[in-house]
Amino acid sequence: MSDLSISLRQVRAEQRGFWRNPTAAFFGFAFPIMFLLIFGTIFKGDMECLDGAFGSRGQCVGGVLVPYNTFFVPAMAAWGVITTCYVNLAMHLSIRRDAGLLKRLRGTPMPPAAMVVGVVGSALVTAVILVALTSAVGHFLYAAPWPVHWLATAVTVMLGGVVFCVLGMAITVVIPNADAAIAVINISYLPLLFISGFFFSFRNTVFNDIANVFPIYWFKEAMLTAYGAKPSSGGWDGEDLLVLLAWGAAALLVALRFFRWMPRRA
Repeated sequence: MSDLSISLRQVRAEQRGFWRNPTAAFFGFAFPIMFLLIFGTIFKGDMECLDGAFGSRGQCVGGVLVPYNTFFVPAMAAWGVITTCYVNLAMHLSIRRDAGLLKRLRGTPMPPAAMVVGVVGSALVTAVILVALTSAVGHFLYAAPWPVHWLATAVTVMLGGVVFCVLGMAITVVIPNADAAIAVINISYLPLLFISGFFFSFRNTVFNDIANVFPIYWFKEAMLTAYGAKPSSGGWDGEDLLVLLAWGAAALLVALRFFRWMPRRA
C-alpha cells in the first residue's frame, strides 16, 4: 500500500474519531456557530466601521462602513478554521502524546508523515465544512452576503488552515503535558481574538500594534477581503497572505526541530 493510500485512510479514521466524540464536535465545530447566532441576533441591523472607528456623531472615521453581519460572518468563519486547525489539533496531539499513543504509532510500520497528513487533512475537511455552514447560517438567518470572491475564499481557507495546523503542531512543543494543554492553547490565542477585532472593529494603538504581529489578525483580514467585506482586487491582499506564509514557515521549522513523539518524563 502506498504512502498516499495510508494517508487517506488515516484522514478517514481521524474524521470518524472526531464525529464520534460529541464533546470535541461541539467545542470544535458548533462553538463558532453558537457565537454567530448570539452576536448576529443581538447586533442584526447594526453597522460596523472596518479599519476605523466611530466618531462622536456616529460617523465612520478612517474606515469602511458595512453591515455588522457582513463583517461578523467571515470573522466567525476565520475563528472556526483557527479552532479546528489550531486548537483542536494541538489538544489532540498533546493528549495522544501524553497517553503514549504517538510513541506507539512511531513504532509501527505506518510512516510518521501519514499520521501528520491524517490529522492535518481531517482538520482541513472539518474546517471547510464549518466555513460553508457558517456562511450558510449567516446568509439565510442574517442576510449576510455569500463570499464575493469564491476562488480567493477557497485559497484563503486552505492556506490559513494549513498554517494554523502547523502552528498547532508547533505550540505542542511548549505544552508540558495534556493537563496543561487547554490553558496553554487558550492563553496563546483567545486574547488575540479580541484585540484582533474578531467581534468588533476598533482602533487602539497598543492593541493594534500587538495584534499586527500575529497571524490571527492577518487571517481575519484575508477572510474579510475574500468575502468582499473589504474592497480589493479579486479578493486578494498580498500582505495578508505573505504574513500567513511567513508564520507558517517559521512554525514548520519549529515543529520539524522540536516536535516530540514521546511524553515528557516526570
